[in-house]
Amino acid sequence: MLLPVLAHRRNMGDGYLNVGIFDADIGLANTLDALRATGASAGGATALAQAALQSKKGIAASIEGQEAQNEKMKAQGEQALNQQKMSEQQRLQGIAISEGQRVQASDAAGKQFEFQAEENRTNMDLDAAQGKISQENQNIAQANQNRASANAGFMSAVGGIASSTIGAYAPGK
Repeated sequence: MLLPVLAHRRNMGDGYLNVGIFDADIGLANTLDALRATGASAGGATALAQAALQSKKGIAASIEGQEAQNEKMKAQGEQALNQQKMSEQQRLQGIAISEGQRVQASDAAGKQFEFQAEENRTNMDLDAAQGKISQENQNIAQANQNRASANAGFMSAVGGIASSTIGAYAPGK
């Protein structure tokens, strides 16, 4: 008699909550049908109702335990997810720091190259200027030597002219 009602109740879609209750209700309904068929007293029906109540309390406690376990698992899952997110953030931060260091090292190497190239150009300019100064000093020294030679030649020529002039007017000639 109760089976059609219980079958409808199972189809209502309460999921795991109704499974245990449905199975208990079917067993109790079968027992109640057997008691009616045998002509059992009202005390048997009361005992049956109490058994149904105890069965449903056990199922409710089981469901509460499962829900508590589900909440615990959910919290553990959220904790694991948060830990993974934090680990990923730390990994990405480490990559960013490493990349920043690499960029700084590259910048420093580039600036060192620029400085060295500028210094090399400055040294080449200084060497060229020193070469010009050295050449000018040699030119001045050569000019001074040429002037001294010219003066000596001039003095020698003047001395030769004076000597010949004096010799031409010399008294014994």
